[in-house]
Amino acid sequence: MMYRSLFRFVNQRKARLISKSIKIQSMRWLICVIALFTFFTQISVFVGEDIVNARNNYLTGSKIDFWGGISTLVYAHIPDLGFRWQIWLAIGQILFTSIGLFKFFEGLHNRPRLVLLNLLVIYSALMFGSQMTRDGLMFSLLVLGFGILKTKKNNGSSFIALLVPILVILFALSFRPWIAMATLPLLLVLINHKIKVRRVLTITLILIVSVIPLVLEIGTTKALGLTRSFPEQQVMVMDVAATYCYTNNLATGERAKSALGIFSKDPAFLSSACQLYRPDTWVSLTRSDKASAEGLQSDFALISPDEKKKYELLKSTWSEMILRDPVTYLQNKILFIGKLLVGSDSRNFNLNTSKNLFSNMSALFRLPFEIAISLHLYSIAFCLFWILLLPIRNFVSKKEEAFSVHRVSISLISTVSLWSILSSIAYIGSNGRYTYSITILSLVFLLSHFNGSYAGGKKA
Repeated sequence: MMYRSLFRFVNQRKARLISKSIKIQSMRWLICVIALFTFFTQISVFVGEDIVNARNNYLTGSKIDFWGGISTLVYAHIPDLGFRWQIWLAIGQILFTSIGLFKFFEGLHNRPRLVLLNLLVIYSALMFGSQMTRDGLMFSLLVLGFGILKTKKNNGSSFIALLVPILVILFALSFRPWIAMATLPLLLVLINHKIKVRRVLTITLILIVSVIPLVLEIGTTKALGLTRSFPEQQVMVMDVAATYCYTNNLATGERAKSALGIFSKDPAFLSSACQLYRPDTWVSLTRSDKASAEGLQSDFALISPDEKKKYELLKSTWSEMILRDPVTYLQNKILFIGKLLVGSDSRNFNLNTSKNLFSNMSALFRLPFEIAISLHLYSIAFCLFWILLLPIRNFVSKKEEAFSVHRVSISLISTVSLWSILSSIAYIGSNGRYTYSITILSLVFLLSHFNGSYAGGKKA
């Protein structure tokens, strides 16, 4: 009897291992298929205005730092062999995203709804990870880094073994170093889960995440010999324009007026600036694309690299405006956060009809992604809704006696909130691509955690 029981136990365990292996392989094949479809259907749109400008600026242009040191380093040195360089970049980004997704999604489940959710999130991650923008590359590296980090944490790896994925994450964050601090809750929840991290080590991690992306960006800018072009003036434009157009504090309005006037030689510009201005983007000041601004001419230009005195005047006026009236500044940031919450400047629905069958199939494959953008389904607000949906459902359906949120969900809420606050401070517009990196990554995290909880027979 004992041998029969032992034999049955071994066979059952072997069957479970084989079943798990098949599920993992099935999921990986599905990710590969979606990745291939993403690549081939996106080939025609692998261009990217900003990244082309960053590359040309260094190779044939004036070598300014407007697009950042890390961006210039990466995009200017991608080989242009056999295919145009954006194809190689796309292959890299899709590969990074796919490997990260392999780590997050370890198998298929029996519930069709859960499988469908997995596939939708994987599709969204691959579509955004293939975008020819700094955010697309940053996102693909974040998925790769966090995916490897999560796997190593689950395997009980030492802190030293976690350094490689942490370095990948830090490199990704160097594309936008001002939001690096937002990822700390996710890093801490992963590292603290099975490894006893002392307080000193936690403080060290905070310092590393805060400093290294910024050091990489500044160091690369200096190493490449890029000329200062004051890209931060875009943030100042948004602040002074919002203050000039909305404040009822006369003194603050006058300071904002003098700061905004630096960007135009036309005395009439200030009288029409508020008709041009939209809080979704500072670019609205350069063109009359609203009914209320129809017929207006805009003489607006950013401060050029050789106008350092003009920049210093702007910076001092902007700083004084904030220090003298921090309430107005805070009100502006609350306005900007509201815009970021829904990605208000992210309308992208476009279904072109063509006689070319491949073009029509490509448009059909991209359609769900464009619908999701048009409906703001990747927005911060919608992401927070999904994070809180499960605990709310459990509480309302009385599966739990008290409202409770899992620590992974708490870390995701903290991360998304910090990302929103930091993005509002460095706000230059509410285009959703500035926040999709963290919202789609959060959905990957959330669904991966739910998959693990479901597989383990626990509540998510």
